Amino acid sequence: MALHPLTNTRALRDSYIRYLKTIKPFQDEVLRREYAEALSKPGALMKGPIVEASPPFLPGASVAQLVAEGVLSHGFSRLCNPELPYERPLHRHQEIAIRKAVGGRNIVVATGTGSGKTETFLIPIFDHLLREEVQGTLKRPGVRALLLYPMNALANDQVKRLRRILEHYPSITFGRYVGETEYEEGPAHRAFEQNYPEEQDIANELKSRQRIQTEPPHILLTNYAMLEYLLLRPDDSTLFDGDTGQFWRFIVLDETHVYSGANATEIAMLLRRLQDRVMQGKQRKLQAIATSATLGAGKKDFPAVVSFASDLFNVPFEWNDNDELRQDVIEATRIPVTELGDTWGAGTLLFYRQLGEWANTWRETPDTGQEKVRQLIASLRELSPAPLAVLEKAQQAAARQPTDAYPIFLYQLLRGDHQLQRLRARLEQGPADLSKLAEDLFDGDEESIVNLVSAARRRRSAAAGALSCLRTCIGRGIHLPEHRCT
Repeated sequence: MALHPLTNTRALRDSYIRYLKTIKPFQDEVLRREYAEALSKPGALMKGPIVEASPPFLPGASVAQLVAEGVLSHGFSRLCNPELPYERPLHRHQEIAIRKAVGGRNIVVATGTGSGKTETFLIPIFDHLLREEVQGTLKRPGVRALLLYPMNALANDQVKRLRRILEHYPSITFGRYVGETEYEEGPAHRAFEQNYPEEQDIANELKSRQRIQTEPPHILLTNYAMLEYLLLRPDDSTLFDGDTGQFWRFIVLDETHVYSGANATEIAMLLRRLQDRVMQGKQRKLQAIATSATLGAGKKDFPAVVSFASDLFNVPFEWNDNDELRQDVIEATRIPVTELGDTWGAGTLLFYRQLGEWANTWRETPDTGQEKVRQLIASLRELSPAPLAVLEKAQQAAARQPTDAYPIFLYQLLRGDHQLQRLRARLEQGPADLSKLAEDLFDGDEESIVNLVSAARRRRSAAAGALSCLRTCIGRGIHLPEHRCT
């Protein structure tokens, strides 16, 4: 753990208190003393450290399985690459969203940050394009999907992802049309080389306004302010009208929660104008997908969420508690703490301290992983209340994957730790103050919480893991350095 949450919390609080005393130098001694006492009260200036858990998402089918089932096009076997894995299981909520979207439903994907919302709309869009390729219509230019973002930075990130996915699949084209998009090809390519020197320049990314207007891409990325201009300017009419404007199918609105109040009304009117334009007076299916990490607070809000989405997009969304086929809001599902299995007991404070110290200082390599495990077992025989059989089982699991020996050993050992399971169960209710957790679980010993979290963050399961990804936060929403849950 690069930052110690307790030490850094104290340092931040002390620095802030010194600053406040400096800018408010009361001359009266009584006021000065009372002011200092008020500032020093626990929780007066800062909250935390806060501990939160991110349990792994419930696994679902892979793209390959959905292809075999007939849900997705066989073309995914050619399109998929490490950026969009073919065999790796999707999250269960991704699978549900994909099934619904491919089936023609309008959906709201209301899952948290890092939950893979991008795949829930990219895979259905790719499926539609791959099926067009089989039919022979994909070679005709024209927008099939609009990805609408509230800010250019989000569109830029998505373009990078599309480059990596479509690098070796030139038949699918995409383009970003925002205020900074150059008009001519030459300046556009020079701007690309200057702004993205590490990125691959691929032919199916349309980089200039001129080319986007001449041969509209299959996937168009823009922001809502630019969309307003595109609908007004004659030079951009090829995106919406005529032979190149007849293929519209998807409208994706990312970060949907930012559209509220008057802004939501403006976006709703803008989307209605877009729909009137691209429908060209014909009865055709136009599908809406909304994503948000913070839209609604669980199932109780889903009827309101579908009402909001229906008003925003002017297309029907449904939520029926008794019919899964008519539930157009998708939430994330995580592996429950019960999946960790039985416990062997609880560790001692010295046991957690040893695990925490090793987890924070060790840098594992393939040559040192097994040796690390042997040293740890030798040390833990005197400290760990875990039965010898548990230690041996953990060692055997680590031996099967020497490149990840230490994390896998920790996973096998800690999954049965009673205190960690209690911590996981407590955090399933939401993030909690570290000091409160220490009082409830460790007789007030805050360091034990820190040590246990440090060790739990280093663990890895060969089967994608059932332990929480734990982290501590200090101050007002200041997170410790990010790490990947595996």
